[in-house]
Amino acid sequence: MEIGVFDHAGAPPLFAFELALPSHDLQHHWRRCNLLANYIAEYVAYQFTQREWAENLISTVTNEFLEAIALISPADTELRIRCLQHPTSLDLELDHSLDPETADAYVAFLAELAGAINDTRYFDLLTATQRPVQAFNQFGLAMLVHDFHARVAARIDAATGRICVRVSLPTGEIGV
Repeated sequence: MEIGVFDHAGAPPLFAFELALPSHDLQHHWRRCNLLANYIAEYVAYQFTQREWAENLISTVTNEFLEAIALISPADTELRIRCLQHPTSLDLELDHSLDPETADAYVAFLAELAGAINDTRYFDLLTATQRPVQAFNQFGLAMLVHDFHARVAARIDAATGRICVRVSLPTGEIGV
């Protein structure tokens, strides 16, 4: 099953790299989300003319994305992180297992984000006083779409129970 537009038509990425980590590592050592986000940002940002802006933006987006996914991934599973650059976008992908208790709500929320998020829904998440019953970082993911103009897509493998979520940042937002 696919949510949003997952595939890139055309040429292969300009560059790509992949890391694999146990989910529990990010869950038990929370600061590592930030360290990994900063590392990815520093690795990628050198090529942009506004390097400092690019590094800050990429780090912020990556950190929010990592924190949201790390929280809902079952602790005994692997989290695979990919970064791919295409001419018009920088794509961050997180491939992870789905927790059966949050899977339906999570997939429904990703489908909502894939179509963009309107201001009313965004501010409802921002000002919410109660967490949803099936809690995951909805606001962090919504912020990526609303504030950073990222696009969200996902591919679910029903056979393995894994999902690959992609956040695509337009390179124009980064400052080519």
